[in-house]
Amino acid sequence: MSHSSDSPALVGTRWVELGLTLFTTLIGVVVMFGSVEQGIGWGDSGPEPGYFPFYIGLLLSAASVANGVLTLVRWQALNIAFVSRSAFRQVLSVFIPIALFVGAMPFTGIYVASACFIAWFMWRDKVRAQPYGKLMIASVSLGAVLASFLIFALWFKVPLDAGPLGDLIVLAGRNFK
Repeated sequence: MSHSSDSPALVGTRWVELGLTLFTTLIGVVVMFGSVEQGIGWGDSGPEPGYFPFYIGLLLSAASVANGVLTLVRWQALNIAFVSRSAFRQVLSVFIPIALFVGAMPFTGIYVASACFIAWFMWRDKVRAQPYGKLMIASVSLGAVLASFLIFALWFKVPLDAGPLGDLIVLAGRNFK
């Protein structure tokens, strides 16, 4: 991600390379073991169900081991930062709100979670010379949610999960009729 030295390295490139090598090797091994259970031979009617996945797993594992060996050969050359602490903080400043957004959706529904997500990023925007006002944040976040509701639920007839709050609003709306 970043090769700059604006802050200390969080992790070196060589360790990321080795970690990815180990991860992809393990994926290949898991695929091979699963394929063996399905049968990897050649039957009367052709290949058994695990035949092709087995060889794909084998190729993935072999390529991963080759990358691991290449990483060890280039060990000194890979003595550079993969990501600095400040760059990783920037990644986390986006990743954490996205994870919270996804985690909140089953409980709040997509509309409430989306409004909060948009409002959060508008409120936290430090790049603009003048920050967004509360009225602008509310208008944009609620307007985007309203537009999504109109487009998907009403026009395309593809209702998105509104969550428990949406269900309560629907129930309350039926009581007013």
